[in-house]
Amino acid sequence: MAYFPMMVDLDGKPVLVIGGGKEGLKKVEVLRAFGASVTLIATDAEEKAVSLSDRFFHREFEDSDIYEQAYVMIVAATDDRELNRRISGLSRKEHIPVNIVDDQELCSFIFPAIIQEKNVVCAVSSGGKSPYVAQYVRDKLREVLPENIGEINEAMGAYRTEAKAKYSDADDRRRFLRERFNELTEKKDGF
Repeated sequence: MAYFPMMVDLDGKPVLVIGGGKEGLKKVEVLRAFGASVTLIATDAEEKAVSLSDRFFHREFEDSDIYEQAYVMIVAATDDRELNRRISGLSRKEHIPVNIVDDQELCSFIFPAIIQEKNVVCAVSSGGKSPYVAQYVRDKLREVLPENIGEINEAMGAYRTEAKAKYSDADDRRRFLRERFNELTEKKDGF
């Protein structure tokens, strides 16, 4: 069954990442790009993963670590399958969403392939079956999106505020917004 896509506000929210190798670094980078407050626990970590994290503990994971803060999600990126299984079990018991890198059966959520241009976010998932498929689709989407889609979105947000103030009729608001969008994207035939 496919995963349900859900956008979550991570700005300032505490997230725990266990494992600071290449995969852990990737997860820290994505989480920080969305404003998460990352705590990293690792015996060996990429320097960049440490510098991007809000807090770093150079040690083994301990079960009590998941209770240290009210984590909104936990990510395990270790090479130790038994440790990953233990982290998954603890997280699920506490109803904390958990991602175990490269082990879909232990995950309660997965990371999609992402395009982010300011507040425009496109997420593509293969349901954990093939990251290559998700990345391929993401790259194809990137090719067709205007390079300035984030700026277009910002302008449309301002136009939406203007339309709400100017027009009481929903059809008039939609027409006004469609015209502004077409001007911004240089589309003449609408969408």
